[in-house]
Amino acid sequence: MELKKLLNEYEYDWAAFAPCRDDFPAVQMKGKKVVVAGGHNHFARCVVYTLFAANDLHSLHMQIILLGKDSSALTGYFPQLLKRGDFQFFTFDQLAAQEKPVQADFFVYTGCCNKKLEHTPGFFFEEVEGSKTVMELAGQMHPKRFILLSDYRSCGIVERGVLCSEYENGRSDFSKGSSFDFELVKTVEALCGVYAKQHGFSYVILRTGILLGAGTGLDDTIFTDLFKAAAKGETYTLINSKNQYSFVYISDVFHALYHAMADLRVNTVYHVTGKDATVSTGMLCAMLHDLYPEQVQVNLLYSRKDPSYGTAMNDQKIRSCGCKPAITLQDAIQLMVESNRIPAKTFVFKDSYQGKIQVIQNILLSYLLEIDRICRKYKIRYFLAGGTLLGAVRHHGFIPWDDDADVMMLRDDYEKFLSVVQSELPGNVTLHTADTDPLNHCVFTKLRIDNTLFATKYTSKFPQMHNGVFFDVLCHDKTAHSKIGRKIHLQLTLLTRSLVFNKWHHRKINNGHKIQSAVANCIKAVIPLSLAQKLQFKCLRWFEKKDTGYLYDGMGRNVYNGDFPAAWLKDTVYWDFEGHRFPIPKEYDKYLSYLYGNYNDMVIASGRKNSHSIVIMDLGEYANCARPQRELLLPEEGRDSSAAVQTPQAEQQAKGEDSHPVFKTDAAPLQEEEQRIPALSQQLLREVEENLQAIADEERTKMKKEEAPSPKETADIQLQENPAEKEGKLPL
Repeated sequence: MELKKLLNEYEYDWAAFAPCRDDFPAVQMKGKKVVVAGGHNHFARCVVYTLFAANDLHSLHMQIILLGKDSSALTGYFPQLLKRGDFQFFTFDQLAAQEKPVQADFFVYTGCCNKKLEHTPGFFFEEVEGSKTVMELAGQMHPKRFILLSDYRSCGIVERGVLCSEYENGRSDFSKGSSFDFELVKTVEALCGVYAKQHGFSYVILRTGILLGAGTGLDDTIFTDLFKAAAKGETYTLINSKNQYSFVYISDVFHALYHAMADLRVNTVYHVTGKDATVSTGMLCAMLHDLYPEQVQVNLLYSRKDPSYGTAMNDQKIRSCGCKPAITLQDAIQLMVESNRIPAKTFVFKDSYQGKIQVIQNILLSYLLEIDRICRKYKIRYFLAGGTLLGAVRHHGFIPWDDDADVMMLRDDYEKFLSVVQSELPGNVTLHTADTDPLNHCVFTKLRIDNTLFATKYTSKFPQMHNGVFFDVLCHDKTAHSKIGRKIHLQLTLLTRSLVFNKWHHRKINNGHKIQSAVANCIKAVIPLSLAQKLQFKCLRWFEKKDTGYLYDGMGRNVYNGDFPAAWLKDTVYWDFEGHRFPIPKEYDKYLSYLYGNYNDMVIASGRKNSHSIVIMDLGEYANCARPQRELLLPEEGRDSSAAVQTPQAEQQAKGEDSHPVFKTDAAPLQEEEQRIPALSQQLLREVEENLQAIADEERTKMKKEEAPSPKETADIQLQENPAEKEGKLPL
């Protein structure tokens, strides 16, 4: 059974995080046999789960073997996962009794890593003997690499302001329990080097900071208790440290683990910490309070001596090898706190766009309603596109962390839209294309709000260009009928788009192919930007007059997905989106599968970040933009899916009133409008009821006559997917 079907979103997040990264060493891991032994059973289970995730995501066919002293090592596993074909379990005795020695490519031992240690001689010797047994078994399996997971306690105590490097030892204070921890963890690390030399295997020691992981069962630290208390709004007491401590989220540990198996230099130690994750307990509590000011209740106690909760660690060594952490301490805190909430909610980071993500989505919805009004008026056919379409189908609204909205059209409708949109837009919204702004060379159309700033990393380089809050309008063009023709058309599109984009941004073209890149850079150096742009648009419309049966997203990022059947965009249905109704392709399932694969699977929790790298943002007077009111937009009986509908908004605009908070017309003052809302609402409700009753009566009359619907009516009936609409009811 696939791992994602059993784990919650927090567990699957850390399990799949490293395999989902672009630098995941899939080639080096394919077909390998990985043995996992747990001095800390919960941690070993987490390691096994990330290996399962890698197999599921990349079809690596790794064989995963779990070793344990006894069957208690299987505690916490889902029974369904123990039946997987890529998993085996052996006790130490069972493995030793095998007639044919079991060989392994990689051996991962969790040792004492972030394990709560009992400060007794018996426990010390038991841990040492257990480690010796595991390393002896590892020697018999002749692994290419033995990876020991250790932790910060091996560093000892360091002075304030000092970041301890891998081979720098701090002091040991035998009056504290930390001295016991230091000696035990250091002993296990020393045994690793001894057994590696004795049996001739290579090793890598990954020494982590204070380990955090939502849903891991690694609950042996006071910090886990702190985050649980924050989730419940309970009071927690912590000693205010003088020193700083390094933390790390488990996702970054697994990222380092895969690199340790694949390409890190062997027979050495690496420190693994999080991104911006070395802080004092006072700063940790301040971060927690900033994120959850209304529920965090922490008492920080003063102490003359540092409580020695951890160590500040220097991780420059592993970073220099290209293995850099991705999870900030702030993100880790949110994952830890939200995972302990009851009831659980779909995880979304709290700091999206400086807390303005809701306002941005309000603005985008206003855009969408205005585009819908224009398209209805001029009978222009359009669909929700990209992430907006995905949000409509999966969430019935915006994807919670999405900062973008898109619509798509076919070429004829797109050209018609461009010919009328500027005259229809309010005065504070600008049509932004390569024709309207000589500084803009974006291939698709944007609508931008004046007197705002929403500049991406790229567009911020052109401060004289309009960089207001934007809404994207894209065109899907026809491509060739033959397979080879479609392939050539796609490559020419990529070439011309690359010429324009890289010449615009003064960058060299590098598509991963040396010869192609060299040829493209030679062409880029010779032709002017204006010519490259003409070639780009000419290429997009190459098959405009032909009925080829295929389309492609020549303007958008999905161009790399290639072509798709034109029939997928032939018919339209209306779909709920943020309380309104908008058109989407009837074959949305096929289209979204073409774009995203299994589109019902959300991105892993830690990846729920905004899609655009906005570096300058100022919403100006729209910073408090309210959500447009919910409206009932029903397709009229017997009309085409692109036909105009006289909605309440259209009536308001005909009277010169504001239809949405973003779009300014010569409307009455806002205060007067607010006073009129109750009366208008009652009037609208009466009109809707009367219209629905009339529609219902007419439908019953038609059914009695049993008249066959015309082809046009048949097409229109397909658009009315909501059962409530068919029954003449108001969908609430």
